[in-house]
Amino acid sequence: QMLVDLGLISGYSDGSFRPASYITREEVAKLIAILCTENPQAPADVYFYDAQNSWALTYIGYCAGEGIIGGDGLGSFRPKDNVTAQELAKMLLVILGQDPETYSGAGWAERVNADAQSFGIYYGLTAQVSQPVTRDNACLLIYNAMRCPAIADPDAQGLDRYVLDDLMNPRSYLEVRYDLTRYTAVLTGNEYADLTTNDGKLAAGTTKLAGHKEFAVLSDLSLLGRTVDIYMKDGRVVGIPCYVTSEVYYTFENAQALSKLLAGGALTIADDAQYYLNYNEAGSEILTRSGVRLTVIDHDNDTQLDTILAVSCEQAEITSVSPLRVKVGDEELDAEKYCLTDAFSAGERVWYMEIGGQGFVQPMSGN
Repeated sequence: QMLVDLGLISGYSDGSFRPASYITREEVAKLIAILCTENPQAPADVYFYDAQNSWALTYIGYCAGEGIIGGDGLGSFRPKDNVTAQELAKMLLVILGQDPETYSGAGWAERVNADAQSFGIYYGLTAQVSQPVTRDNACLLIYNAMRCPAIADPDAQGLDRYVLDDLMNPRSYLEVRYDLTRYTAVLTGNEYADLTTNDGKLAAGTTKLAGHKEFAVLSDLSLLGRTVDIYMKDGRVVGIPCYVTSEVYYTFENAQALSKLLAGGALTIADDAQYYLNYNEAGSEILTRSGVRLTVIDHDNDTQLDTILAVSCEQAEITSVSPLRVKVGDEELDAEKYCLTDAFSAGERVWYMEIGGQGFVQPMSGN
């Protein structure tokens, strides 16, 4: 959605996006060029003999002139070839401000992978980085990179100096390139529930962050209680709310599973932790309650759990995907996705929960 809102992607003329299809080198060249500037121009001295008839010739030339992409050393670019995740990550690291020479020569892939992992560009990617990247995974990597701090210029000693805002906080590439304003805080309410009011919820299509005004944007139930980023420009939300990647987040199918984790000593519960049962304020007694799934959140990654969410749930079976319906015991009910990105199939066993008189389903596997 962010890439659509920024005009980076538009899909095909038939209204499809084809997320599982592989992305080509010429398609990536266009994405990267537009990601860098609104009006990419190709230098006259850049030439690839096999790209002269490509619709993306200008974009290819621009990226080559900026040192973002290169050919095969034989004068060809191979515009129709697929792009691997690590090749795309290399381009994204360069547009963030990294020196392109860092990722050339022997061992370039290992250096790219190390930096992409460190920057968070690979966050959420489950595919092999050395394999061709699909269109949806390309969007994932680009989005991750746009949320990374933009580098003003690399220090001679290898220490990165970031572009800072008025408060000396690093600015993301999204903020620098597109002049967006970022709001980061715990999501406390939306149209499904409100953590600040028992049995309350907000108006449809509304999201509230702690310490901020309400935003006119939809967010799903899974984001309640999590730290999220919301980007704004000219009074409108760009993209959709997304959780910050530095936050530690676990889901457990019962309280016993959480107890085992806490017994290991790697995580503890903060003295001022906030507890919720079905998104209403509660106490620590929910840790011994049966028939609930527990979500625990460490907002600042200090190994102390700040928020514990318990939701009453029971097992169910998907009977229909569109519309989404489930069978709970002998009863068939309408339901919505707990997380908008979840995908279900008929016959699948899921967790069913009812919040505010509305049913939601979640995959059996935990996060």
